[in-house]
Amino acid sequence: MSIIQSLRDKAAVLLSVMIAISLIGFLVQDAFIGKSGNLFSGQSNTAGTINGKKIELIEFNQKVNASEQAYRSQGLQTNEMMTQSIIENVWNGYIQEELVKGEVEKLGIRVTPKELGSILFSEDAPQEFRQMFTDRNTGMYDINAAKNWFNGVKKSTKEEDVKVVVDQLIKPIEINLLTQKYVSLFTQASFVPKWMIEKMNSDNAMIASVDFAGGPYTSVSDSTIKISDQEIADYVNKHKEDFKQDHVKSLSYVTFNANPTVADSQKVFNALSQLKEELRNTNDEKGFVTRNNTTLPYFDGFAIKSKLQMSAKDSIIGMAVGAVVGPYLDAGSYVIAKKIDSKSMPDSVKVRHILFGTINPQTGQATTPDSIAKKRADSVFAVIKAGGNFGTLAAQLSEDEGSKQKGGEYQFSSVDASTLDKEFSNYIFNKPKGTSGVLKTSFGYHVMEVLDQKNFEPAYKVAYLAKNIVASDETDNAASSAATQFAGSSRDAKTFDEAVVKMKVQKNFADNLKEMDYGAGQLNSRALVKWAFENKVGAVSEPFDLKDQYVVALITNEIEEGVQPPSIARVVVEPILRNQKKAELLAKKVGSEKNLEKIAAVLGGTTGRIDTLKFADPFVQNLGTEIKVIGAAFNKKNLSNVSDAIAGQGGVFYIKVNNVASLPSAAVDFVAQKKALESQLKQYTGYSTMEALRKSAKIVDKRRESGY
Repeated sequence: MSIIQSLRDKAAVLLSVMIAISLIGFLVQDAFIGKSGNLFSGQSNTAGTINGKKIELIEFNQKVNASEQAYRSQGLQTNEMMTQSIIENVWNGYIQEELVKGEVEKLGIRVTPKELGSILFSEDAPQEFRQMFTDRNTGMYDINAAKNWFNGVKKSTKEEDVKVVVDQLIKPIEINLLTQKYVSLFTQASFVPKWMIEKMNSDNAMIASVDFAGGPYTSVSDSTIKISDQEIADYVNKHKEDFKQDHVKSLSYVTFNANPTVADSQKVFNALSQLKEELRNTNDEKGFVTRNNTTLPYFDGFAIKSKLQMSAKDSIIGMAVGAVVGPYLDAGSYVIAKKIDSKSMPDSVKVRHILFGTINPQTGQATTPDSIAKKRADSVFAVIKAGGNFGTLAAQLSEDEGSKQKGGEYQFSSVDASTLDKEFSNYIFNKPKGTSGVLKTSFGYHVMEVLDQKNFEPAYKVAYLAKNIVASDETDNAASSAATQFAGSSRDAKTFDEAVVKMKVQKNFADNLKEMDYGAGQLNSRALVKWAFENKVGAVSEPFDLKDQYVVALITNEIEEGVQPPSIARVVVEPILRNQKKAELLAKKVGSEKNLEKIAAVLGGTTGRIDTLKFADPFVQNLGTEIKVIGAAFNKKNLSNVSDAIAGQGGVFYIKVNNVASLPSAAVDFVAQKKALESQLKQYTGYSTMEALRKSAKIVDKRRESGY
């Protein structure tokens, strides 16, 4: 990793690795288709099993917590939804590993160290590895930086660090490569013969002329057709794969708003108003906003005019140095702002440097004594002043692997000023074009030269004191008390509904909750879902504190895992069976009649002719999408004969085929068509191969029992 990247972000590379890997899900699908800190609860010592292989809970927890910690160390927030996403990705990673390992071991497929190295250090490197070593300015993957980092990891004496890198980065990449190798055994067998393409093109060119008669299902009243639960059950049993049912629960719930009131907002406004004069008079703006707990950290630098985005931008630009504006509303906060200074500043800077480091940017450990690094930098600067080639010296001597092969050059925008080392940033943005010299930063000594500066704009140094608008204790207590009162009077479904009426609150619904969901309906609360699966139908919860509201829930229904019961499947199956019965009734009315005009009269429908019914088009003119009618139109037995009853989507139809012909076809590029069809087949095969493995696997998910 380059030193400049370290200047941008002082967190260890390892954390970036863990962040990248925590977002990797079931990778092969992308390849071929294009509560925080959970701890062991004592209820189970495994997170689950996959084909009999136990997923130890301690190890599972370690992976989840390591990923969470990586996010926090980068200054990112791990809310409940993000945590649950991490948990799911870790779980899916285990599934992928076990499914693939079981197959590749049988076949002797493996990834050798040499093969892994050739992939990691090439332009075909996996994205999760490439992004760690991609130059922000050029977008190019820095292979040398990747190699140097990797070699440093291998030489590390800290076994724990090495193990984390292997487990969190290398192992998932190997599993992904093994997955691609395994799936390619099937995808590479995809083949579409020429005769099939010719047959497909021939069929798609066919058209037919047909006469038809039909009667819609709406001619029979739904109320006259009765579908029993047994009929629903029989249909479901014949189509079990289409009616698989997860273990789910349903809730009713009410909410009590705990958002800030107008009075709460005014309180924050008044508090900041009283601090305006102190902010205006202080000479220590950083200390002042820090002591007063600003939610916008102090930035000891300048921002150019075009990059200012706050709602009070125009006021800040227009006021004098030392003036204060606000309180103004900005994204859920009130803010007062003081203009400390202004100047002209470039938006784009091009520089070059040669680094003589004093610390390891990844570990923070000292590498070279300060006096030696300074002496080397001074000597090289003297050589350059005497006519030495900066680029050549950078390539030979610089310890910044990210720039040495480019003559030490970098280009930055003003947005980068706040992310770079302070001394480095001040030098390149404040020194005039052409300035050169030796600069000391927290990373060592740099031989510097400012090559170019463009797009100068007014820039401002501003101190912000921001306070979030939050609910007062009074507001929160009122909502909490109302929720507690509701829960106290609701012990079952009957009293829950009575309380809804009495307290004039709205009842909401959340259906089909699964055990590992992290929310219910519009509510993001893993705790609420866990409670639902730990209690029985009819149970009423105590209030759940969701920060901006309190929630009381009632468990209204539960469906066990298996095949859908008739009560659930009815909504899908009943229309199908009803139309089947209507088709039988309509066909019975027609009997043996073969005259289309008379058939239409019996059915109360219509007749007509379609001269260009196309085999390749599922839409039938005047009838809609009727695939069965199209199939019958190209059935030879219906040529000049009236067909049997066709139970279609919208009604019952009878047709007589007058003739079948083929449209003249344009020249076909068989090679391109074959390539396109085989590409589609490969995509489908890649997906279906892994889906087949997953369906055939025995996966037992015990995460909820383990406290997740």
